[in-house]
Formats: sequence, structure tokens, C-alpha cells
Amino acid sequence: MATTPVYVLVHPDGRAEWGDRIARAEKQLGPHGIGRAFLSDDARLRIATSDCALVLRDEYAPNPYAAAMLAHVAGFPVQAAPETRGPVILFGFDGRNEWDSTRPFSDDEHGLITQALDVAGCTVAS
Repeated sequence: MATTPVYVLVHPDGRAEWGDRIARAEKQLGPHGIGRAFLSDDARLRIATSDCALVLRDEYAPNPYAAAMLAHVAGFPVQAAPETRGPVILFGFDGRNEWDSTRPFSDDEHGLITQALDVAGCTVAS
């Protein structure tokens, strides 16, 4: 990838991919709408997942890889991570970006997320 990533997408099978156009990743979330939340109260990172992933359990596989990655980035134990199902996106958030509300990850964020993907056992596409 030639540009700095604005998101990482983690699939339920442990595959992870960095990207610079969040609309591409959002297509992977499924047809049921997109739910977004901040990673923590003071975070500049947001999470996106299917709005119905926790309800439509037959359609969205558990995603322990995303749960472990998010827990590591947020700084809390994996055992305390909320359940995640289906593909999950972690992205840099900038509310002033009227186009798609994303921003490139800082070097520190990129490093922490890279470490978290490794700890979670993800396979990162090159």
C-alpha cells in the first residue's frame, strides 16, 4: 500500500488487512447496516461492525481475533473484551473529515495495532 492506512479489517478466520479507503472495508461487514463506536472514551480510534452481528448469530461467525486485538489496543485483558462477531474494522477517526470521518493512523497507533494483531494471532495480508 502506497499511502498510510486509515483502517485495519479483521476477519473471523484471523486474516487482517490494512487499507486506506474505509468504504472498501465496510462492504465486508455485510448487508445489515454498520454500527460504529469509539474504542474507549478518550480514544481517537473507532470500531465498525455489522449492526446485526450479535443478533444474527447464524450469519456472523465469532471473531475472537478482533476481540483480542481490540483488547490489546485498548489496554485491557482479553477476558474483559466484549463479544465480537463477523468482520470488524478499527479505524482512525477525524470528525472534521466530512468525506468519511477517517484519518491515517499515527506511527504510535500503527505500531500498537501491529503488535496487537501479532498478539491476537492474526495473519496480515501484505
